[in-house]
Amino acid sequence: MTDRKRVFKAPWQITRDMFLAEEEVARLLHALRQPPAGDSERKTALAARDRLLIEALLFSGLRNSELCGLRIHDTVAGLGESVFQVRGTPRQDRTIFVPDHVSALVRDFVSSHRPQLVPSTGKQARGDESLLVNDRGKPFDRTTLYRRVVAVLSAAGFGGRAGAQLLRHTYGYLAYRQSGGNLLFIQRQMGHAHPMVSSVYAQFVDEDYGAIANRVGQTPSMSPSANPSQKRKSNARFSRDSQRRSSRGG
Repeated sequence: MTDRKRVFKAPWQITRDMFLAEEEVARLLHALRQPPAGDSERKTALAARDRLLIEALLFSGLRNSELCGLRIHDTVAGLGESVFQVRGTPRQDRTIFVPDHVSALVRDFVSSHRPQLVPSTGKQARGDESLLVNDRGKPFDRTTLYRRVVAVLSAAGFGGRAGAQLLRHTYGYLAYRQSGGNLLFIQRQMGHAHPMVSSVYAQFVDEDYGAIANRVGQTPSMSPSANPSQKRKSNARFSRDSQRRSSRGG
């Protein structure tokens, strides 16, 4: 019986045009955060919905279908923590940590804007209702949500690359940069099957390997000769102490 190691190969590759750079993210956020044309409550609510839709995808790495399935009680509005709770298949179930400003958008949308889009029932929204709703006040399905993402991104100037996957890949790239290449964090956040899948973003991040090697070498317990002068002083003290003990006969 031969002992053959299983070699993992990433199932896909990404190219530079499949995610947004930091300056492009800044441009997108600037467009999203502009006040809507007109001052009607409905237009304000729709603009708040669109901003939450894009920023939720951009800063969580959620898949299109996962955002469709997100309920009010799966967010800070139900859990009291800045997280999204993804529920679906056992393989994909996970808790995603999101920035505080995204949870602030969730709270504001649920309390102030969502009621403007959902037909009035005279009751407060239940926790098991969909977080996001379409223009008719109904839960988004995957196709309708995808089309809305494309429309919002196109209006912001990203029409040639618009899509939910653009935002998911952007999250992966940003998460790799900001976490210092923590593949386990990225895997858990994005629901990847293996950390090596998460490593596809590494190729777009320049790292100073020389500086990293020096930091490793500066670990005190692993570098006993890092400070030769200190070592000489220690040896000199040991020699003097030994001489004193010898002179006292001890």
